Amino acid sequence: MYWIKNILQMLILCAVLVVALWTSYNGYVWLSSAERLEERSEEETRSVVHWLPTDKFVSFNFSSSRTLAIRLLSNAIFEGQQVFDEPVNYAIEYQLLDQQEQILVEHVYHHASKLVLAAQEQQVKQIIEDRKALSVASGQSFYVDTSAYPNASKIRLKLLPEEDALRGVVVRLHAKTPADNDGSQQIWLKLPLEWRDRMLNYHTLGGNALTQWELSNAVSFDWQKLAPQGIPNIDFVSDILYETLPYNVITYDFSAQQLDLDSFYSSKELTATFRISSDQALTFTSTTPLSTLRITWHDLNQINAPKELVAEQLSGDVFQIADVSPGLITVQSSLPALTQWRQEEQPIVPLHSYYYIMSATAPVIYSVTGNSDIVMDFRDLDAVASTTNITVFDKAAQPIERYRLELEPLTSQYDRLITPETQRQTINESQKFFLRLPSHAAKVIIDTQDSVAVKLQSRSQHFHYQNVLCDQLCDNPLPDFIEIGAWFAQKAVNEFAFTELQQILKVRLFESPPLPIVKETSYVSESLFDKHPISNTALVYSPSNYFEPPETPSPAHFRKVDKPDTLSLPSSRELKSPKMIAIKDQVPKYTETELTDSALSNVTSNTTLSPLVYTNFGQGRNYIKTRLYKMAQGETLSLQYRNREKPVSIVIKPFLYPVREHRESALTLNTHLYGQYAKGINTEYTIAEKRYALLPTKTEAYMLHPQSTEILSYPAITIKIGSDIQVLEKFAITAEHEMWITILEEHNAQPLTPIWWQNENI
Repeated sequence: MYWIKNILQMLILCAVLVVALWTSYNGYVWLSSAERLEERSEEETRSVVHWLPTDKFVSFNFSSSRTLAIRLLSNAIFEGQQVFDEPVNYAIEYQLLDQQEQILVEHVYHHASKLVLAAQEQQVKQIIEDRKALSVASGQSFYVDTSAYPNASKIRLKLLPEEDALRGVVVRLHAKTPADNDGSQQIWLKLPLEWRDRMLNYHTLGGNALTQWELSNAVSFDWQKLAPQGIPNIDFVSDILYETLPYNVITYDFSAQQLDLDSFYSSKELTATFRISSDQALTFTSTTPLSTLRITWHDLNQINAPKELVAEQLSGDVFQIADVSPGLITVQSSLPALTQWRQEEQPIVPLHSYYYIMSATAPVIYSVTGNSDIVMDFRDLDAVASTTNITVFDKAAQPIERYRLELEPLTSQYDRLITPETQRQTINESQKFFLRLPSHAAKVIIDTQDSVAVKLQSRSQHFHYQNVLCDQLCDNPLPDFIEIGAWFAQKAVNEFAFTELQQILKVRLFESPPLPIVKETSYVSESLFDKHPISNTALVYSPSNYFEPPETPSPAHFRKVDKPDTLSLPSSRELKSPKMIAIKDQVPKYTETELTDSALSNVTSNTTLSPLVYTNFGQGRNYIKTRLYKMAQGETLSLQYRNREKPVSIVIKPFLYPVREHRESALTLNTHLYGQYAKGINTEYTIAEKRYALLPTKTEAYMLHPQSTEILSYPAITIKIGSDIQVLEKFAITAEHEMWITILEEHNAQPLTPIWWQNENI
């Protein structure tokens, strides 16, 4: 009996060993039998991927408490090694579900993919399926932010094929989770070298271009791979993808000096600028001594003159500027310098944009929508003038409009080109041209025989534009009002070709400070008595621009008297009847009288009331007496221009009166321009519909009413009437809150008749 047990144990052990050897051998044969596109074993990696079905969903579970986002990387699979002139499109439908299988959100994400071949010096990708190699397209990825859905614990995916050339799509999913570690530098050094190399490979500029923030972010989170739920080969199908990493990364020669991309570069030829929206102190570092820098603050409203800022040294190359206000900062340097800026511990980062470099053999092709508007941003890359051609096609590929543009090579003092070695170089200024497309437009092709770079942005003619306005600059504090820009960038249909040819230009964008241009126009007040009989006058602080020459003010202009007891009658009768306005704390809170000896005596003798005194004679009259009209909530005010001269601009100045407990409440209004717009290429563009949220300003203003003078001022809205409007028919304002407004028109000539309704008692 003893020998029988031993013999059975040995037979069982031998059977297990035979099965294991047979399985290993078959796996080796299955993997080694695949046909390789190209042998690059030193750089090649393998990943487990999952095929997406078209008739059902594949589910992936994740932790709802630890998952911050989900990254989905997909690859399109083709049958053979064929090159497609146009990208192959496919879509992925995804759903987020909670633990009760309730759908929280569902969307469809569209991709455009092209085949990646070794012959094009791109990375080799192949998928092993049924013992043969299938061609793989470039990887496409998108992110799902799960923070807005704290109960989400499952994501489901399904393929929506859009073209027959596609064999299928494979995906990999990763969940972004906190790494629960402290000390990014120590954690980074503890990572294995191969891990660090792989993480750095995803940065096109190498490890020395990583900032401390990027380094910290790289080790603060992990990307945990998610596995599908169910039974293999029944609920889902897995496969092996061979590839070289990283994706779409072009190798550069890093023997040249590398510059930090988060830094602001300045020199004698290039000036850096950035906006600040608060009065918090600015902290910066500089690679050159402080004496080589010139830092200037600019008022974007141009009420105050530019002011040079003084920085103090904190330690080493760290400096601070304490006295700042919202506005535009310019950084100039006598030597090439790199500066990094922070405000409220938040880094200030430069803006950038991408352009396609066209040539005689490489036009740019855009897919467009009829009745939409586009703006083409050109940069001449030659030292001489260049020409470019624009052709609009319909759905049948027939040309319907053609244009030819002349470009001027003007060197920009602010924008600069970023080379692959991160060097900054001068570049010509941007030249923008606008085009309103016809209803049957489907494609735009831009070509040139010269060297020109272009980018295109588009918008619907009736797209919703929203903006928050403050007295200077501010961050949007309104949670229910989302700012929506006017233009949105479009990718070219043939972008893949420009990527392969390395004909994509990276440009840093910097805003130039406003120029001190003295306008030769005048402003005329609008009379609204016929539609808005409820009106009153107000005294509003309205200073001129700092560079404007002094003009003879009208009797409606007042100045504030700092010391009423020193006020005396004017020696010369420059006004027929000098006026004096007194604002008091007791009823009547407002009085307006002629400036006489007795009126002066009453004001100066009653010192207990401490009135604020304003008079309309003397120098520095920065207050204007103007008429305000009341608008009810939801009311629409229309101004007709059918038989009138078209103004240069329309200015709306809103107020809140009476002021109650909500002193920081925002006012919201809509504007709409009706008219006939010019066809063809234009250098100006007028947005027809706008919606503004206005935040209160600190501008001094008083309603001239004996019962209550407290009034809240809001920023003025300027609606420019561009040259693209051939005929202006109507301008409409819709108030979403009760408000008081005054409307001014800007004209190129002085008014021929006196505007008697603008002020009272003149």
